[in-house]
Amino acid sequence: MTTEQKHSDSFGQFIGTSSAMKKVYRQIMNYAPLDNCVFITGESGTGKEICAQSLHSYSDRHNKSFIALNCAGLTETLADSALFGHVKGGFTGAHQSRDGAIKRAEGGTLFLDEICDMPLSLQAKLLRFCQDKTYYKVGCDQLKKADIRIICATNKDPLTEVAEQKFREDLYYRLYETPIEMPPIRERGDDAITIAEHFFHIYSLEQNKPTPEFSHNALKLFKQYDWLGNVREIQNIAKKIISDHTVNVVTANMLPDHIQKIVFKNQPQQKTDIIMPLWKTEKSVIEHAIAYCDGNIVKAAAMLDISPSTIYRKRQNWHGN
Repeated sequence: MTTEQKHSDSFGQFIGTSSAMKKVYRQIMNYAPLDNCVFITGESGTGKEICAQSLHSYSDRHNKSFIALNCAGLTETLADSALFGHVKGGFTGAHQSRDGAIKRAEGGTLFLDEICDMPLSLQAKLLRFCQDKTYYKVGCDQLKKADIRIICATNKDPLTEVAEQKFREDLYYRLYETPIEMPPIRERGDDAITIAEHFFHIYSLEQNKPTPEFSHNALKLFKQYDWLGNVREIQNIAKKIISDHTVNVVTANMLPDHIQKIVFKNQPQQKTDIIMPLWKTEKSVIEHAIAYCDGNIVKAAAMLDISPSTIYRKRQNWHGN
């Protein structure tokens, strides 16, 4: 990978130009050439593995393997084998030898995802490996050495895990050499829009559909929503919209109900002594939108999240009133 980017709104596999993400990009470029451990924290869906991959891609190890191991999926019985490997007969059911993640990452990068969920028994052995880069395969007494860089990540507060004795304090300080905190989408400004538009383009190409744009109201809701699921939530919603609709404009009513409700929750309640007939209220709103759009009914319809035919039909009905 080169440092030259194809798009001004991207960095490697990341999408976004917010100040929060620019800080992450600078950290990646500063830390990538180093060989010390990087400890990545952040909520689920913020791109911790992409961050780890970027650190590897910009490092001197980029021509070697990047191996990811999810520590949350390790059981006590197979944890040692997953990390260090085993020899044939090393334990019951070990019918053949197997290399662990460390061996497969030789010369490259080992990414330990959800590090705080690693079984405590394995944490002690990982600490010993971090100290001298040596290890034993399960069932083997031959000491092996490995040249790898370790990057780890968690969506938990590691110090809280240490305080609750779920994560070894000595391992924490060994791994926490160079920290990177991934910001949630709610702290990334308009990046949510850029990311959604990116996925609109990807899924539209896959399904041979036009790539839509946001209507004014849909854009407003997108900016108001907190995105607790972060990038994954945006990706899932973008995919569903493209799958369910073939349109040039994404309107607010195409967004999930829980996002649409934001406009009602945040809308100020106003009391008035004048109650107008509904058709007059609609007429006032629609005519205002048409005037705002310089007479462009199609554009006004998109802003109002209705079809142009609805505006034409209502204008014909108004002539009879």
